Amino acid sequence: MPSPYNQQLRVRFATQGAALTVKNLPQFISNELLEEAFSIFGQVERAIVIVDDRGRPTGKGIVEFTSKAPARKALDRCAEGAFLLTASPRPITVEPMEQFDEDEGLPEKIINKNQQFHKSREQPPRFAQPGSFEYDFALRWKALLDMEKQQQSQVDRNIREAREKLEAEMTGAQHEHQVMLMRQGEYARRGGGII
Repeated sequence: MPSPYNQQLRVRFATQGAALTVKNLPQFISNELLEEAFSIFGQVERAIVIVDDRGRPTGKGIVEFTSKAPARKALDRCAEGAFLLTASPRPITVEPMEQFDEDEGLPEKIINKNQQFHKSREQPPRFAQPGSFEYDFALRWKALLDMEKQQQSQVDRNIREAREKLEAEMTGAQHEHQVMLMRQGEYARRGGGII
């Protein structure tokens, strides 16, 4: 049995508002490309594409800057514009990061470099130019993503309310059940037998 004292300990400093969660990442984005793309806002400490347990990208990533100012700049610019990372006019979304730990993400060297990969990477990370074809589609994607976020918030509220209601119903039913058991016990003690 391994000793509990021989465990690997990972220590990381809190990013204190300099970290962002990036969503709606295209399939062929690697840690390296994510870092390169966000370096236009300032010095990036690290960039990670989050993968599932099979190593497939989840469409989400994390970008940590060395300070808050470039993180704020990235948040503002991506909210105002449509930041595209590949040839697709599907912009990413950026939010302040909720703190959680993750592994190594998706390094460039393990991405499947098939025909789709090369087509996706034809253009570098950039902001879509207003009035262009890709800008129009990027705005449509942003509107859809905003709608998804709003609807998800409503779903989360509905689920929370349903949980609270079910919790209250369960507490009441447990109380009634305990009262019934006590009454049955009292009836049995008085010689009434078992109900």
